[in-house]
Amino acid sequence: MIAPTLVNLPVSVLEQMHRLLEAGAPYRTLAAVHRDPPQTPCAPWFRNFWALGESARFPGAQEVFEAPELLEAAREASGCTLIRPLAMMTNLNLPSPAAPVHRDLPFYRGAHQREVPSWLLAPMGVSGLFDAWSIPVASALIWFYHGEGGGFEYWPNGLDRDSIVFEDTGSGCCLIADNEALYHRVARIGREGQALPGNRVPYEALLHRDTRGWSLRVGDDELARYAAGEVRASVLWKAYAFRDAEDARFQLEGGDRLTPQRIVETFQEDLESRGIRVSPPESLTGDDDWGRAIRETYRAPQPPERHDTARASG
Repeated sequence: MIAPTLVNLPVSVLEQMHRLLEAGAPYRTLAAVHRDPPQTPCAPWFRNFWALGESARFPGAQEVFEAPELLEAAREASGCTLIRPLAMMTNLNLPSPAAPVHRDLPFYRGAHQREVPSWLLAPMGVSGLFDAWSIPVASALIWFYHGEGGGFEYWPNGLDRDSIVFEDTGSGCCLIADNEALYHRVARIGREGQALPGNRVPYEALLHRDTRGWSLRVGDDELARYAAGEVRASVLWKAYAFRDAEDARFQLEGGDRLTPQRIVETFQEDLESRGIRVSPPESLTGDDDWGRAIRETYRAPQPPERHDTARASG
């Protein structure tokens, strides 16, 4: 596992990221972007992809996607010699209580190029059933936020131990970590009581940017408005971390590989061992009994309500 490490990025890279963040509006909800089964309401979390499948997709993102400083930081943190940028995305969070503890969506041999839907990847990671197929990934998280809270909280020694929060590091902070293996979350964003009722927004809501800040809308109806500094905007960069070219060939082209059928069969065997009887799916839509059983059975564990937290700063 990569120990979370703060690094400095050039001002030019941070400025380009900030420009791209504003140019990417309006933003769709995370649930809509990942085509999760429609759910209304959903968490006030918004996303856009700048790069996917090792290729920049958003105009102007190529420079930051391949920034030498990110490559070198990932190389040093992971101890791997071959770093291949994989994906880059934005996350925009409205004022909210602390987010649920989670690990990022994993990458597996045979399930790293959308061979299975995104909703299935999180349960795969939580289950531990597919660890033998994991592809190593290094992550860089850069956030832009001037409000209260909004730090990065993580549990380096397990959820039954104390957490650590990186906060008060200023806008443009960059943190290198192994978010697929590390349980973490965004700490509370904004002032106490500033979150929307139920901390939920409509599935189809859009987050717009204008000269007065951020506007949450459904169609022409404005549901809420925020000053520029009240929305926590962050950029998440991911790269494959390989020991060398031979390791890269094995992970991406060779070796034992998962298939959708094998994934379903593996889950089915484990469900049956738990005494859970559910028919295998006809397709991996996630909106059937099998999908509901998978999401319910393989949920990310949550820490005790009361725990001590250490503070870290850059």
